[in-house]
Amino acid sequence: MVEKELEGKSLDQLIETACQELGCIPQDLEIEILEYNTSSSLLGISGKRIKIKAKIKPDKVLSERANKALMFLKDLFNYAGFSIETKTNLLKEQMQVEILFSGADIKYLIENGAEPLSALEFLTNKVVAKALGVGPKIILKPHGINIEREKRLVNVVKRAVEKVKTTKESQVIKIGSQKEQKIVTNILKQEEKNISYVIEGEGSQKRIILNWKE
Repeated sequence: MVEKELEGKSLDQLIETACQELGCIPQDLEIEILEYNTSSSLLGISGKRIKIKAKIKPDKVLSERANKALMFLKDLFNYAGFSIETKTNLLKEQMQVEILFSGADIKYLIENGAEPLSALEFLTNKVVAKALGVGPKIILKPHGINIEREKRLVNVVKRAVEKVKTTKESQVIKIGSQKEQKIVTNILKQEEKNISYVIEGEGSQKRIILNWKE
């Protein structure tokens, strides 16, 4: 966050200056007094010197960035016709904004290990940074879905595909659900024309075997 160190003779004047430079009102400021000195000159006239550090309160910073992100996302979803609801968490300790998605159309954001969601998160941060400057990160997450596990699965598939291409030897990918099966098969169908696959087993023993197709 932007901080300002200011010096002067009046605390009220310094707060007014800080508000002008940071573009806020006094209630949004967090003030730390660094120095407070009083002295007398040779003529007996007393003087006062105050030095402060001023910054906008974390709540204000996070809520401002959250609102800007939500405006962008809601406009985008409306334009695309997506039915997606949002819930915002201000993570003050981490200085991050977390936006959770739910609704029928989040399926479009979590395909292929949530690659569309990662791209949207990048774009959202760029839009907010352009409007408000660089600041706390905005994190986008689908509510109740383990995205990190799906990202790891996508990486496993990509490594297996490269190994099949290089060695022409079969590779095995273990899957734990119908959703994971769909992630793997979607990647193979869309991108890999020279690799065939078969699905074997049931339940926790289910696996997809990748083979090189001559």
